[in-house]
Amino acid sequence: MRLEQPAALRRIALGAVELSLTPKDASKQKWPADLPGTVNQLAAAFEAYVGELAGSGMLQAEAAPAAKVKAVADAVWSKLNKGYSKDLQHAQHVYNFAALLLPGGMPGLKRQLDCAGVVTTSYALCHALSRRYQQHAELAAARMQISEDHCWIQLSNRSDRETTVEVTTDTAAKRGLPVSREAWEGWLYTGGHAVLCSPHAALAALVSSLNPAISGGKKGVSLETDSEELQAVQQRLLEVLAEVEPSALYPAALCALADLKEVAAQDALDAARDSGDAAQLAWLLQRRLGDSQELFERAIRLASGGRPATGATNGSIADSEGKAAQEGDGTADGRVYVALRIDDAGGCATVALCLNEPQPQPQPPPPPGQQQQESASNGTLAVAAAAGSRCERSLPGEPGWMWYCHSYLAAYLARRAQFLGSCGEQHWDAAMDTFASALQAASCGAAVLARYRFSPSTDEQLHNDVEGVLEEVCRDGLLALAKSQPGGQISDPAPLASLLLLWDGVCQLFAGKAKPSGWVALVLKAAKLFSPEAREAAAAAVEGRISSGPMVAARQLWRDLKPVPLKPLFESADVTGGDSGPGARAAKRQRR
Repeated sequence: MRLEQPAALRRIALGAVELSLTPKDASKQKWPADLPGTVNQLAAAFEAYVGELAGSGMLQAEAAPAAKVKAVADAVWSKLNKGYSKDLQHAQHVYNFAALLLPGGMPGLKRQLDCAGVVTTSYALCHALSRRYQQHAELAAARMQISEDHCWIQLSNRSDRETTVEVTTDTAAKRGLPVSREAWEGWLYTGGHAVLCSPHAALAALVSSLNPAISGGKKGVSLETDSEELQAVQQRLLEVLAEVEPSALYPAALCALADLKEVAAQDALDAARDSGDAAQLAWLLQRRLGDSQELFERAIRLASGGRPATGATNGSIADSEGKAAQEGDGTADGRVYVALRIDDAGGCATVALCLNEPQPQPQPPPPPGQQQQESASNGTLAVAAAAGSRCERSLPGEPGWMWYCHSYLAAYLARRAQFLGSCGEQHWDAAMDTFASALQAASCGAAVLARYRFSPSTDEQLHNDVEGVLEEVCRDGLLALAKSQPGGQISDPAPLASLLLLWDGVCQLFAGKAKPSGWVALVLKAAKLFSPEAREAAAAAVEGRISSGPMVAARQLWRDLKPVPLKPLFESADVTGGDSGPGARAAKRQRR
């Protein structure tokens, strides 16, 4: 049987791998025993369902494309339990849906999908219908569009609001409608600048969505372990995609790869520190092209209108002629190959991605003689120096519309600073410089926050991510800096200037609303860590760069730092109207 749904096939395969490697019972965390057989079985069920859907009365040949997408989404929802679980783990794959089509379903698998699961399943069904049935050929125009916390179907190549189709609501009357104008301008929809996925980017989104967290909780709940094997699979697939089609890795995919590289590198760093090998530690801390920090910075440039890495091609993704699922090479593990056919002026090249390809060996250290020539202080100072002046280098022209890449970089630098601080007194200066760079990286995201107006009903994740940066980067970083200063007061105004710039962005995000009181207290306590002279200098340094009403009114109050005028200035709504609270909190976005 020839399988005609490459998008569905990939999602089934990766879903099978994820679910097999992440059960709560450690004894069951194994590579699928017969992955090709599982994929073929579920793909056959999916194929049969496409035929049933085409032959049912749900799809009218003469209906408008948006109406057909709604009918497809309704068909997906008809197989799910009532209610919607946004925070369900491991529910984002076509695998989950196809398993529900089997007689009796799949033992232990809930009849639920998360937001991404509904969209990717609807997307795969649309393209399967367009390939097999001429009367539904227009569904080939359906594309996935992804913001920082949501996704939907787009029927235009120009990312028009009017051609969006919402499919993730469990209320049938609201499905199939375009996004409202007011919502389109908000953070949940990236101000109308969400990623419109090419086939390559859709594949990157699929790989980036892999969740290595061991089952047993909801998203955002701190779990003790991740599946290292699934992380290795995810990292290798993203690396191959970056090599084959660099334009596929949109900002969030670059951040996912950077996150995975950091996790992979940290064990070696910990081992070098714990063994006292200063030369090895210095070598590991050196900046390299393609390291985590460079990928985060590349994501920021791309989100700010920059170009992807050179070598990008305009290509198409399709299964290779013949089978997309093949038997293994005689080992106990089956293998699935997904073929990328890249159409270039020079012809076609086929690259096979092996889902259980062994993780590449880490780059070996330099010869011992060369190691001894590199001192630990030089290595750590190089890290700190490379982290400086980030805003000016990475934000060409207009600020971007994506906040997460800024918070990812800030959190990464804060973690690196904490690690450097644990390596001994000889690394303390580098740690402090890196803490300051983390604050600067966070302040670079202020211009992104200023583009939006906070909505309690849709922006819970943004609220909690900003809170995480204020707590884990700003508060903790400044406390660490203060501990290194005589008398516990910071005399350098630069870190405070970074905090004030970030706070100005927060004030604009909450324009017309009271700022969260806990955040106000955090900022005032952080400012108290600086000397009066440093506070005065920081306020003067940012005077021409702040624009929110509360920050402009507070510009003369920072030196004396009297909370009586400052607290009500920030805690009260600066203009009439608007809600005063952030609403129910979602869990903070996890940082690996």
